Amino acid sequence: MKIKDKKISSLTAIILAGGKSSRMGSDKNKSMLRLNGKYLIDIVRSKLKCVVGDNIIIVGPPERYLSYKQVVPDFFSQKGPLVGIYSGLSISPSQYNIVVGCDMPFLEIKLLQYMTENINSNDIVIPRYGDGYIEPLCAIYSKKCLETIERNLAEHIFSVRAIFPHLKVKFVEDEEIKKYDPEFYSFFNINYKKDIIEAEKIINNRRE
Repeated sequence: MKIKDKKISSLTAIILAGGKSSRMGSDKNKSMLRLNGKYLIDIVRSKLKCVVGDNIIIVGPPERYLSYKQVVPDFFSQKGPLVGIYSGLSISPSQYNIVVGCDMPFLEIKLLQYMTENINSNDIVIPRYGDGYIEPLCAIYSKKCLETIERNLAEHIFSVRAIFPHLKVKFVEDEEIKKYDPEFYSFFNINYKKDIIEAEKIINNRRE
């Protein structure tokens, strides 16, 4: 794949936005929480547009996202991110797809671009850092993953990591990540109210 103007026209981004927000202590849709005056999902979309243009699919209840284009529901509700990945890949027109969560406001565009440059013949390009921790919702997946995911779902295996042995995986390691995101903020997600407070601190610190 060739990079042209820092965007790949044949690459699609998939935002997983179908989960509940129970850990936030309210019934409010987490993707519609505001940070720095903007909805979380809009912050994420604006980052992804720098990489894939308008090729963005939202996986979540369509009734939540009436004003957005290309929204598809999870094929199976509340079964975790693997189902969301499967749902997005199934509908995507692209062979390769960036998959992220709707609650990741600090995605580093340069890191995503670097990951696209490492697609080559891999089926998955995924960050791995610390003590082997992986970030399945800031990763690239090929549609070749569909067959393996479908088989695992049929066997009620919902771990993303469980598909790796059957596919060609490129891990983006600590030192590579640090070149583009030295504080690993791309992987910061918002699950609790305290995370919103922490995110606001990060934004304020960046302004100083």
